[in-house]
Amino acid sequence: MWQKIKDMILGKPPVEMEHEYFGKILFMGGDEPADDDYWEAEASINEAKEPLTILINAPLSGPTDVHVVFYKNAVSDLEALFDKCWPIFEPDFQQWTDKQFSGNWKDDFELMSIEIPRDADEKNEWTVGYYVDAAKHYFTARFIDGKPTYNEIDG
Repeated sequence: MWQKIKDMILGKPPVEMEHEYFGKILFMGGDEPADDDYWEAEASINEAKEPLTILINAPLSGPTDVHVVFYKNAVSDLEALFDKCWPIFEPDFQQWTDKQFSGNWKDDFELMSIEIPRDADEKNEWTVGYYVDAAKHYFTARFIDGKPTYNEIDG
């Protein structure tokens, strides 16, 4: 009874889980299952200055082995990951930075986030986000049906 009153007044506490690969993860979803439910995690990788934000499109039951495999594949070759994003970034890069791309993504782009698609199926929507210091904005490649479809620029 007291817990129900406390939940009504203060709201329910966030759902957290200790995942065997991702570590501490936080559920971002409601009481009823929805297609936009996801988990948030952070990971440190050598090539990133800041912890990488990982968004995992998975239900309340949590990420599965296929989500882990997708993530490992994506970050195992950051050059290839950037190369997938570059076609959608290229038209905006010079316009937003007023400079030519050096050819080395690490000179201008800092990997900030990766979204693992629902069911870890790359044909479902997912994103990869970078911070572009020269533009003072985030460039986020949105993949649809396995292809980079558009760049979301925010800052």
